[in-house]
Amino acid sequence: MTDTTASTAAAAPADDASLYDRLGGLPTVTFLAATLVQRAMLNPTIGHIWNHKTQAEVQEEISGFVEFLGEHWGGPHTYTGPDMATAHRGMGVTEEYWNALFDDIVTPAYAEFGLPEREAKEIDDFLRSFKPVVVGSPTFKEVLQANPDMDVMAGMESVGVRWPAPRNAAE
Repeated sequence: MTDTTASTAAAAPADDASLYDRLGGLPTVTFLAATLVQRAMLNPTIGHIWNHKTQAEVQEEISGFVEFLGEHWGGPHTYTGPDMATAHRGMGVTEEYWNALFDDIVTPAYAEFGLPEREAKEIDDFLRSFKPVVVGSPTFKEVLQANPDMDVMAGMESVGVRWPAPRNAAE
């Protein structure tokens, strides 16, 4: 075994290592988060969502995404932002937007970045698990237009709009 092979073998994460470590830690997770957000912003179907975001807001979004992924993928991060339902409530994310995110951006990135099949599947399963709380919320503006006397500080819930909607009437 050459010195190069030995150092590569020593650096390779174990099969039971966290997804975070198997991906390469903070540099890789940061690259993935920044690249996915950047590509989403440039996507013709969903890019408009970022039309009025400032540089600081986009950078904060990416930093929060890194913390979120890092915490959930076994890294040393603590995510302090809102849960996914709260973060996406009132955005009006549709099936079309969701499909564009995965078909145009996320899924092609797995092969492009050379992610091994195991890691790509873990990432895909993780991200797709949030669909029920991301897709389907009306936009906050739509709710306000339908309820012009709504107390905007009390939110959509103040006029009976709940997101995500309860699964059954007992909830």
